[in-house]
Amino acid sequence: MKPFSRLNSDSLYIIVVLAPIVLLIALFIYYPALDTLGQSTTNRNLRIRRPPKQIGLDNYVKLLEDDEFWEVTGRSFLVVGLTLPLEMAVAFGIALLLNQRFPGRGVVRTLAILPWMLPGVVNGFLWGWLLNGEYGALNGFLYQFGLISEYQYWLRAPESQILWVAIVQTWTRYAFPTIILLAGLQSIPDDLFDSAKVDGANALARVRFITIPLLLPSFGIALVVEFIAAFQIFDVVWTLTAGSSAGGAMNPFTKTLMLYNYELVFRDLRVGLGAALSYIILLMSLAVGVIFVMRVYNQGVQEA
Repeated sequence: MKPFSRLNSDSLYIIVVLAPIVLLIALFIYYPALDTLGQSTTNRNLRIRRPPKQIGLDNYVKLLEDDEFWEVTGRSFLVVGLTLPLEMAVAFGIALLLNQRFPGRGVVRTLAILPWMLPGVVNGFLWGWLLNGEYGALNGFLYQFGLISEYQYWLRAPESQILWVAIVQTWTRYAFPTIILLAGLQSIPDDLFDSAKVDGANALARVRFITIPLLLPSFGIALVVEFIAAFQIFDVVWTLTAGSSAGGAMNPFTKTLMLYNYELVFRDLRVGLGAALSYIILLMSLAVGVIFVMRVYNQGVQEA
């Protein structure tokens, strides 16, 4: 009787603890996701007062045949292509630094993750102030040191807008891959580096042949998460490049997939088309995430 009663008590405890969590997840995540999937197969438009009709995959076909969709998709991948290498390089360098033993290391580690703790909207407004062409702090700093002769409008040119979006996104997000890579560095035995030193390997060779191969699983995890963050970027673009003011036209030079989705749903009120776009973004993110996991993470696990 004791094992049976214990099983009942354990099961009851699990049900009591997990049931509310499962219910909340189902209510706020899975139900909206399924509802969005259903909406993506309808012609629902809130500007038109008529019941939505089922149109199958017409919304998906319409998006894939739309030139603007491919334009904003290419721009989203451009942001990813600019952001990921810069972000991984910065995170790797800082992780190597924070892995060293020095006085005050705990304080420096805390300061290093501060940008990540700030919302992207705050970082966007902060950098918008720094890059302002009339009173920006960056202009003031460079002018005081004689590096520029007159104030520059850093966000005026369309090509520079995308570049600054990538820089600000890197500043906002570098702390997360830094934490992942730092955890990976701390799992590497010191004996490997000591043996390499005895064999005459310099610091660069130790990083190339020991550190990087053993960090590939950590790089895989960081790349998947940061690809999704950069590919689905919204807040930084919106606040930094004046993605739009209320009711105004969007900046066409920095319109990414998420801003395009926002425009479809919240401005044009084409809910069905916007729902279809959200699932296309999801499928793209999953596809690239699987590639990163299969190529980078699995390769690192096999080498380890």
